[in-house]
Amino acid sequence: MTERFDITETDYEYDQEHHAYVAQFNGAMSIPDMQEYSLVCSENTPAYALAERLGGMNKAYQLFDRYGKVSGAITTIDRNGNKITTAYYLQVLDYLWQHQDKYKDILYYIGESFPDLYYKTYLPHVKVYQKPGYVREALNVGAIVCEESPYLIALYSSGLGGATQASEEVNGLGYVQLVQLTYVINEWHRVNHNMI
Repeated sequence: MTERFDITETDYEYDQEHHAYVAQFNGAMSIPDMQEYSLVCSENTPAYALAERLGGMNKAYQLFDRYGKVSGAITTIDRNGNKITTAYYLQVLDYLWQHQDKYKDILYYIGESFPDLYYKTYLPHVKVYQKPGYVREALNVGAIVCEESPYLIALYSSGLGGATQASEEVNGLGYVQLVQLTYVINEWHRVNHNMI
């Protein structure tokens, strides 16, 4: 998997990010590079480049139901507005967990993502596979937490710390509130599910 693919014409969301990737990788990335930078660093340009390998973003969205599907208006991921439900996200995490051998590279990268941040903040001695995200007022984290009794969580929030639709960066107070909530959830899990 060392073949490198051209990213100069890859779709992107942020001009500066795209140009930085083109410069850093001399216009081409390998699939492992795309996985690492889209999952560990949560960047959009490498995610779009990965989707191109599947035939484009529209084709990639059509494939999402292989990992789960929920009832309701949004069954997997809604491309218009980039919306997803926690129920679907939990199905994806469960699919990854149930098929660890097949998806060990993805688990590795989300295991490396955001060290000491988000769900890992208060759990330095627990293996956590996580994928945080934010956009405007939303601050989210999906995780596989490997406690004595492992559990899955998709924690989605809106407006923490006063974040609004106009917010362009993670709200500092909102982030602290989210991290504190992860601690409370994990402590509840330890008391109620470990050693049962």
